[in-house]
Amino acid sequence: MKAKAADPSVTFILPRSLSEGIDCGEYSDGCIAGHNIQVQRLDLIAVEFENEEQAKYAAKKFRGYYVRNWLLDDVSGEPLLERFVVEHLEAKKP
Repeated sequence: MKAKAADPSVTFILPRSLSEGIDCGEYSDGCIAGHNIQVQRLDLIAVEFENEEQAKYAAKKFRGYYVRNWLLDDVSGEPLLERFVVEHLEAKKP
């Protein structure tokens, strides 16, 4: 995984129950699954979409970043996370 190779502190946070996980209903059409991720004790949400256009649309809608078919949410306004996703994951803001 590219993120883990860039920073060994990257961990996936598993929800304690299904009701605490990321709800695709909160995001745009095409959402497949969402994941809570922690980078250097800062949390972000990675949402997988069916294709890049859907991820780009969601990134625009939620003012987030996207890379391929992934929306990276809760990154904007957090300099460490912004730098990480841009430099290491090559994420973009639409």
